[in-house]
Amino acid sequence: MMRHGYALVIMFCLLPGLVWCGEHLDIEEVISGTYVRDSITRAEIGVMSMEVESYVRSLKGNGEVKEEKQYSRNYFIKDTLLKIEFINYYKDGQLQDEKELQKQIKAERDRRRKGRNRDASVNPRQPFFPQNRQHYSFSMPGIEKQHGCICYHIVADCLMEDEDMLEGDYWFEVNHLNLVHAEFRPARMPSKIKQLDMTKSYAPVEYGYWLPVGFHLLGRGKVLLFIKFNFEVEEKYLRHKINVEVADDFFVEDDDEK
Repeated sequence: MMRHGYALVIMFCLLPGLVWCGEHLDIEEVISGTYVRDSITRAEIGVMSMEVESYVRSLKGNGEVKEEKQYSRNYFIKDTLLKIEFINYYKDGQLQDEKELQKQIKAERDRRRKGRNRDASVNPRQPFFPQNRQHYSFSMPGIEKQHGCICYHIVADCLMEDEDMLEGDYWFEVNHLNLVHAEFRPARMPSKIKQLDMTKSYAPVEYGYWLPVGFHLLGRGKVLLFIKFNFEVEEKYLRHKINVEVADDFFVEDDDEK
């Protein structure tokens, strides 16, 4: 009978949505633990590089693609610093020349200088930083399956309206509290933006670290009274490298030095 009892427990654990039957951490332990895990990972990987396939789409009101820009780029990341190297630029499937590529490089620098950094440099764990926790209300709906992993599901609701703060739903795998998936947005929409929903997914790479593998953004806004715009950004992160050696001033933009 005991043998059958164990079999029932195992079957119960494998049912969709019912994925964890052992002892688990409380919400405070998860929040503190995931910050420690993130800090250790960032310290150990140093400068990380990855190849990036980016798609920026302008959408019609019905969701159809009106225009698509595709970029091949290399990202270099150190903590919150990001440097981008452009390789190729396509517009509506057509490879653009060097002149058009340089225009995109300048536009990217201008965008980042204005603080519109909604891309790989966004760390969705921001609500879990010790200095930020006082501004949030946290809840844990349960233990769920996300991307095939048993995860703690944590909801972070920001108590203040601030476009530089994030809030949303987060899934941390139960074994080591690595972030598996995040669905998040600014605590207040930036000017002219009505919607800005982002997701970021992570997976263990060959080094054993959980690193970003995908990013998606869906937004809509309105200019003046009648001009509406809808946009989508999708990024795929490939061929990660860690502890990349770079010069001390590698992350300083040329324009920042002047």
